[in-house]
Order: sequence, then C-alpha cells, then structure tokens
Amino acid sequence: MYRLRPTLQLKNAIEVKKSIESIGIHLKDEIINNSSKLVALEVFPGVDTSEWIEWFKNNFRNSLVINTDNLYFSPDRVTAGIQDDLTSDEVYGRFSNKEFTDFLDPLKVKELYSQMENAETVILIGVGASRIIQSDFIVYLDIARWEVQLRYREGMLNWKGYNEQEFSEKLQRGYYFDWEAAKRIKDDVLPICDYFVDANDKDNPKLVSGDNMRTALEEFTKQPFRLLPYFDSGVWGGKWMQEKFNVDKDKVNLAWCFDGVPEENSVLMAYGEEEIEMPAYNIVSLYPKELLGVKVFGRYGRDYPIRFDFLDTIEGQNLSLQVHPTHDYAYRNFRANYTQDESYYIVDCEEDAVVYLGVKEGVRKKELVEALEEAKITGIFDEHKYINIMPIKKHDHYLIPGGTIHSSGKNSVVLEISSTPNRFTFKLWDWGRLDLDGKPRPISLHHGKHVINTDFDTNFVKEHLFNRAKVIREDENSLEEHTGLHELEPIETRRLTFTKEITQSTELSTNMLNLVEGDHIEVVSPTDSFEPYDIYFGETFIIPERLKNYKLVSKSGKAIVMKAYIR
Repeated sequence: MYRLRPTLQLKNAIEVKKSIESIGIHLKDEIINNSSKLVALEVFPGVDTSEWIEWFKNNFRNSLVINTDNLYFSPDRVTAGIQDDLTSDEVYGRFSNKEFTDFLDPLKVKELYSQMENAETVILIGVGASRIIQSDFIVYLDIARWEVQLRYREGMLNWKGYNEQEFSEKLQRGYYFDWEAAKRIKDDVLPICDYFVDANDKDNPKLVSGDNMRTALEEFTKQPFRLLPYFDSGVWGGKWMQEKFNVDKDKVNLAWCFDGVPEENSVLMAYGEEEIEMPAYNIVSLYPKELLGVKVFGRYGRDYPIRFDFLDTIEGQNLSLQVHPTHDYAYRNFRANYTQDESYYIVDCEEDAVVYLGVKEGVRKKELVEALEEAKITGIFDEHKYINIMPIKKHDHYLIPGGTIHSSGKNSVVLEISSTPNRFTFKLWDWGRLDLDGKPRPISLHHGKHVINTDFDTNFVKEHLFNRAKVIREDENSLEEHTGLHELEPIETRRLTFTKEITQSTELSTNMLNLVEGDHIEVVSPTDSFEPYDIYFGETFIIPERLKNYKLVSKSGKAIVMKAYIR
C-alpha cells in the first residue's frame, strides 16, 4: 500500500487562488489596497514567467512592468562569469558563492532607476527581483528541483542559459550555481513574502498568503511526515519497485526511488480538496531548529544532512563501480561542507545477488588505477582480481565511508542510507555499457584515483564494514540494534524490530526512518501531541527533532524499521 502522494491535511482554513488570471486579479487588488509602489515577483529559476509578465503588462498599463532577465548581462557573459565554478569537468563543479545580481548590467539598472522615478507602480518579475528593488510587496513563485530537472529534459535552458544541449550540462549548471544562488534568495524571502505561488503545474499555479504558507509549513515540524516520492529509470534499473509500489509500469524499468531527499523532494498539503505542493527544503529554510534540532543546525546549517533512496536492480544490472570522495577532497575541490558517506541496507535480493565492497588483500593503488585506466580503452576490467565480491541476503547492512570502492550488483533492492550531497559519485568502471540515451556514462577516474583507499581491503571490510550489528536493548517484544554507520561517518543507524511497540528518542537530531519489513505501523505520540501517523511497507518518513520522543506501533505482526540520525 505504498502511497505515491502523501498529503498533510491542514486543520486551519486557507484561501487558495488558481490560474494566472485569478491570481493576478487578487494580487492587483492587494497591491492597490496596500498602496504598494515597489512590487517584486521573485522566482526560483525554472519557473516560466512569460505569461505572468504578459498579464501584468496588460493589467497595469500605467505601471512599469519589468522582466528582470532583461537587466542582466548576456547569457554568454553570465556563463563566462561562472565558468571557474563549473570548471572544465563534464560532471562536477564547485558550489558557487556568486549571486545572480553579480551579473546585473549597471547601465540597464541605471536606466531602470531613471524610469522608476515617474512610474505609478513598479513591478519586477523574475530571478533576483527582490534584490534589485527594495520592494514593499513580495510574491514568491516556487518550483521543486525535481520538476526543474524534468523541464531540463523537455528542452528548457538554465537561467540565462547559453548553449547547454545535454541534460547533464544543465544539471551541472543548476546544481553548482543556479540552485545555490536561488536558495540564498529563498532564505531571505520566505520569512517575509506577502504571497506564495506553487508553480509546479504550469497550467494550474496556486496562490496562498505568505502567512498561510508559513503556518502550514510549521505544521510539518509538529508531527511525522513523508515527502512526495519520485522515480526514475536507469540503465541498470529493475522491476521490483514497479510491482511492489504499483508505479510507472509503462517505463522500461525503475532504477531509483527518491523518497527521502528533502533537497529535491516536495511536500504536499491540502485543505479540503485543494492541494498545495512546496519544496521540502522550505521547511528546512524556515524552521531549521525545529526540524533538524539545534545540534544538527549548528553543524550543518540549513541543510537536511540525511537521505534515503531505493536502488532497484531486480532483473536489472550492476551499478557502476564507484567511490565517493573523502571530506577533505570534497571540501577542497567542490566547496562541499560534507561528503557522501553512505551505506547499503538490503531490503530484498535474489540468491545470486552480491555487493562489491573494498579491494582485495594486497591490491596496490597504482596497479588498480592502471587497470582502470586501461579498461577505458579496452573495455575489459577484471573485477574478480581487484574487488571483494560478497554474497548478500535480506537485512544485511554494508557501510561505505568515503574512499571505499563499491557497487550494488544485479538482482537486489538496496535502501541507500547516506549523507545528502548526492552528486559526488565517481564512476571508476561501468561494465563497458551505454546509458539509456545510447551514450557512454562519464567515467570520473581523474577524481576517483585521488580518493580510493586501499586500506579498505578484505580484512577491513569484514571487520568494520559488514553487518556490524550490536544489541542496544532487547525485551520479549522488541529489539534495538546499532548497525552503523562506520565511525568515519556522522550518521548513526539503528534497526528496530518489534511485534507490538517500541519507544524511541530523537537523540537531539532529526530522524529519518523506513519500514523495511512489515505491512503497517503507526507512529504515536507518548503525550498525544500529534495524531497517530500511518506508515506502510517501503515508506520513508521524517521525525522532526522538536518531537523529542515517539512510539512505533505494529499493526500487522513483526515489523522492522531502519532509523538514521546525526550522532
């Protein structure tokens, strides 16, 4: 009964306006009634502003309506200005500290200010609007990062895009510049905006007041909640999720299910029949201490540092042989505040399923790198000679600190429990295959060779990275075990097995959990601070730190839940 559209039902009434026409009329009345002179419609890059600009120009004929895109330098000049951050690498870049407003053309801005002197009302629409003028009325038009990626695939360019053709180019640009700069504006605007627009549906935008938006998002910090999952196909993808979750059966396969990535997932809320979708990051932005906890906020800032996702290779293929950077390498090369430490929790598998983890005893790094370099030319790599290949079974847990060579083999379903920066996967070998688009997948040995840790060999893997379960507490109805992660990784994981109920603490950290075995549980407040919350097999859910304590109650016999939090 995996639910594809988990929704928070709001208790307090909210007024929702739909369609550009009805939204525009409402905003026009508000602008006039408030005698607003400087109006900013700030947007997250990826929102199509063309119809908004046309409507406001047609309905504010005595006002100055400006598309902010026209105030910036040309696309090629913007691209040149961020090239140092994008680098010459085809996949990776450095998180940019540059702002959109760094690329304003001073001559165009001077002309704007001159025109503003005689205008009855000034309305700026687009990226950076709230930074260009000191507005007295702000509307924020928002969109989820996953929806932006879908639009990239449909042909949309990046903000002020210049000749980006491939999806990978657009994603690199979005990840390292567009979205970073947009997040900084969002952090400033969400606490003060007068109105908020859900612009995820091009044909049906929805407007709510800023106060209603903020009140609704705070509700997520007062109870357990789920994110809106999304699924994607991949060359190695399988068939398990299509059957178990009854989703996307028309697609060639499903490789990923992202249902625990607040940086990219949305949340859904509803009052009656009206649904509003917002990026889950907005909760992190507005209520970081309530959601993350003071300890985690102090360490990570406005980042949700844990992610859960499924990797499905049932009837599929091996993932690429890969490695993640060490913290030091990620910071020095990409300006990342932390790296993608991770683990594989085996939810299901066939008898022939394996994982690739660490190097074999006695393997020298120079020899290994030379063999991987040669494989790029010959298309042949002897993984049996260099890499540990380990048979797996359900509920095994494999720990993968940065520097560990690893891969999930075919015929398994992995719950990937990791830190959030999901772009830093250096592919070392991809079995000589092409991607779904018929093109080779990029090999990043030029990065990977600097972080491969050959100390993570057979003996180390068996002693430190494989099924390190330790009983924390046990009674006749429940068992709590520490299963990881490795001491080099900041995430603690607990396996909770129970037939009736088990009580948990948040441990001063936000908690992310998944029901990995069992049909149905409830999350219950010991103090009745929130209503019982249903969870079904495979669903990831979040416990805000402000809840402090909660109970998991089995509704269908034996249940196993994986829990992660920041130590």
